[in-house]
Amino acid sequence: MNYIVFDLEFNMFFKFKEGDLANPDMKNEIIQIGAVKLNEALETIGSFDLIIKPVVYRRMNPYVKRKTNIDTSMVVQGTSFGKAIESFHSWVGEGSVLCSWGHDDILALRDNCLFFNFNELTFNKFLNIQQIYMKYGNLPKQPSLESAVEGLEIEVSTPFHDALSDASYTAKIFRKVFNPSCDTIINWEKVQKDNEEKVEALKSFIDKVDIQCPGCNQYLQKASESTKSKKYFAFGYCSECKLHIRHISRITQRDGVYSIVSNNSIYKTDEISSGTKITLGLPNIEIEG
Repeated sequence: MNYIVFDLEFNMFFKFKEGDLANPDMKNEIIQIGAVKLNEALETIGSFDLIIKPVVYRRMNPYVKRKTNIDTSMVVQGTSFGKAIESFHSWVGEGSVLCSWGHDDILALRDNCLFFNFNELTFNKFLNIQQIYMKYGNLPKQPSLESAVEGLEIEVSTPFHDALSDASYTAKIFRKVFNPSCDTIINWEKVQKDNEEKVEALKSFIDKVDIQCPGCNQYLQKASESTKSKKYFAFGYCSECKLHIRHISRITQRDGVYSIVSNNSIYKTDEISSGTKITLGLPNIEIEG
């Protein structure tokens, strides 16, 4: 069994001119795949590096360009995603464990595969090296790759924010912190599907929450409301306090438990500087992992 420690760089929507619109089916379009292949002894036995030509966001987002030093002239000469992912899949091999720093890259890899109708790559074996490092260091917050490299005193020999370079650093961290007896390989595809079902279940409750005035705690009638992805927005007016109230509810996840967290705040006034954060007592809106 081999471990594939991979990292991605991706381009995203930027409004260069009036009328430019994001594609709702593609949030992060992959422009570079970098990976290191390790054997069971965690020895490096191969590497993979490809620049990919984007077809959705063809012009480089200025922020991404500054961060990665990848410009439009580089990606126009890149490999198509179809050929790149076929090559990556062949290089990964059967039975390998995909490993990355956090969940963003594996999620983007899955989403790009779905968008381009590539179904050969499986996501049933996965290790989140960031989580392993957090457990190793007993860390309460998610650390950056740079801070982990510094914390483990790993020599910085190549720049960050290059996919192969970041994959190499992640592999070095992996060697130092991985304990196969307690760091469990998960079926990411199944976990992700289960999580998406939990989020969909909570979406049916998110617009049922009430607006409450932070000044007098009176429940208010909703004047307007809207839902966007995992967030719900509503507005009301407290005639008692003569305050305009904005309500935001969002679906959050902590330690495998999904719940709706709500916040009522005052806007268009400075009588009260901040809202009161509350979690409303709805009996069935918390779903455990």
